[in-house]
Amino acid sequence: MIRYKNYKLVKPNSLIGDLITKYNGSIFHDVELNKIIEKNFNSELFYLVDNPKNPQHAAVVHITKNILGLKKYNIRPLSDIPYAGFVGNEEVDFNAFSVGFFESISYAGFPYTKNTKEVKNVSIGETAMVDLTLNEDDIFNSVIHSKRRNMIRKAISEGITVKAYFSTEGLNFFWPLLNELHKKLGYTKLAYNYYNEILETFAHKKQTFILIAFKNDTPVSGVFILGNQNFMHYYKGASCFEAKNEGQGELLQWEAIKLAKSLGAIKYDLCNLNKDGLPEIYRFKTGISRDIFNYQKYTQSSFGYKIVNRIIKTFS
Repeated sequence: MIRYKNYKLVKPNSLIGDLITKYNGSIFHDVELNKIIEKNFNSELFYLVDNPKNPQHAAVVHITKNILGLKKYNIRPLSDIPYAGFVGNEEVDFNAFSVGFFESISYAGFPYTKNTKEVKNVSIGETAMVDLTLNEDDIFNSVIHSKRRNMIRKAISEGITVKAYFSTEGLNFFWPLLNELHKKLGYTKLAYNYYNEILETFAHKKQTFILIAFKNDTPVSGVFILGNQNFMHYYKGASCFEAKNEGQGELLQWEAIKLAKSLGAIKYDLCNLNKDGLPEIYRFKTGISRDIFNYQKYTQSSFGYKIVNRIIKTFS
């Protein structure tokens, strides 16, 4: 069983939802979203809380098991959601975590801070965010890099148009683009129905939308935006591989920023920079914003977990 200070694992409840609202939580902490993940990826959903009757700190936990019973405590949502960790800017004591003999922890905290302290056995991830409390002119002229501004202008001059969808209609345009990308990346478990369930759950609350860029009525690129009043996230993006780069990616980001701002969000999160692994995407995202936020990543596996996991890998 996972242990952290005097915290307890509890099933999702209304107190968790109140905590997320009170302490600047994200949709990645959201109970409804994590229940969708639990159902689609066969995990057990809990929240790790300091006080079950009056929680002030809570983290999403998805428990997964493999065929030999090895148990992993994923202190973050599963699948293609990059981070969550504790709600609020809670300083985590990683030395306080412990697990049983055949168990493991995987942690990815939320990027609340710009300068995260280096901690032993903890690596640092990055994302870039746009401050949506600025006015549109300041965002366009001072936050977005001049090269990306020029690409936005180019897209408009080339006749690229962008439409916003708060319904399955948008996913029907977006899915062929995303599915082709997933096939190239080997993401075979991420199905249409999974994204459609997210869309149907949150779109009517204006917490998710899809933007599609068209050229001559043909979809050439799209983005799936997901969030709440605190953070709107650039959750997914995909483009037609045959389409010419005419600035449609930059125009989609600009339209997403404007729409997220109009919906009352405070930050627009470009999600998970990977400077070494994906340098072109890194340059693209930091061209939209160079306001970098850090998040902590941590793993801990027991001796028994490591041994059995090595055996599985050897004979698989």
